[in-house]
Amino acid sequence: MLKELRIIEFLRPYFGIKSINNINDLHDFFMKIQRNNDFNSFYVLNFLHNFICKKEVYKTKSSAEYFEYFFGAMFGGEIADTTKRKNLNYEVPDFFVNVKDKIASNKREKADIIFNDNYAISLKTLIPYNLELNLGSFEKKVLFDGFGLNTFLSERKSESGVGLGSVVQLSNLLSILKNNKKLDIFYDKFKKMIKFIFSHDLILAIKNDVSLDFYFFSGDEIYNIFSSFCDDINLVKIVNRYEGNSIRINRNILLEKCSKRVILKFDKLNGSILELINEFDEKLHKNYARFFNGDSNAHKEIKNDLDILFKEFNKRI
Repeated sequence: MLKELRIIEFLRPYFGIKSINNINDLHDFFMKIQRNNDFNSFYVLNFLHNFICKKEVYKTKSSAEYFEYFFGAMFGGEIADTTKRKNLNYEVPDFFVNVKDKIASNKREKADIIFNDNYAISLKTLIPYNLELNLGSFEKKVLFDGFGLNTFLSERKSESGVGLGSVVQLSNLLSILKNNKKLDIFYDKFKKMIKFIFSHDLILAIKNDVSLDFYFFSGDEIYNIFSSFCDDINLVKIVNRYEGNSIRINRNILLEKCSKRVILKFDKLNGSILELINEFDEKLHKNYARFFNGDSNAHKEIKNDLDILFKEFNKRI
């Protein structure tokens, strides 16, 4: 996989990638990958299929890590670790005057790939039947502070049926705020937290063996989507529950609101030059083993196969 990542990085100038400044740059890149039928596009598609989406790997945690490695190599971004995130400086609104460090920490956690000028994106990968999306830390004690609800800020079932652990519990909690005429104040705070914490652009990718479906959201779009549910107790149409300090949402509702989508279909690789290269690469490594285990014909055979491969390349140029 490291070899392939080095080739991905090598291809960057051939794609004309100089800098990434916004979510539209990334959307347009993947549109070209799906549309074009050249070597460079096939190589990217082949990498994403082999290391992110093949049925043997797409359910593994490593595929999500490889997805980040790909973005770092392809677009020249840095994969965010704890140290790099700490170097991100944010101007936290004075509304959060007493909890600025907590709010800034929630936002830093969302940065997965950092580009120049502190432009950062959040990456999320899911498998098709993941219908719930974990959006990470969203400080619940800050959100509910001042509403007299501290005894209900738990995910455990309770006799009252009020809490944060399910849609039903959260609905009951919002109903208390509504009855106490504090729902508008709550939504005002909620929207301010969404606007700041989720200001990074988001790419959501649903992976399977047949395709990789990309959904692109700007920070403003995320804010507008959540704001559209800040009425009555309608927030539970998109927010499912808390788990610890992390907010979990209804994935499908978010996807329905997406205005930028790209589907990379892997059947394009069938019969492509990358299919030939993959076959040759496997044969090459087997011939290394044959040669070092005493088979003198391995060298001659692989040279002949290489000539045949390049003749096929010339036919397709």
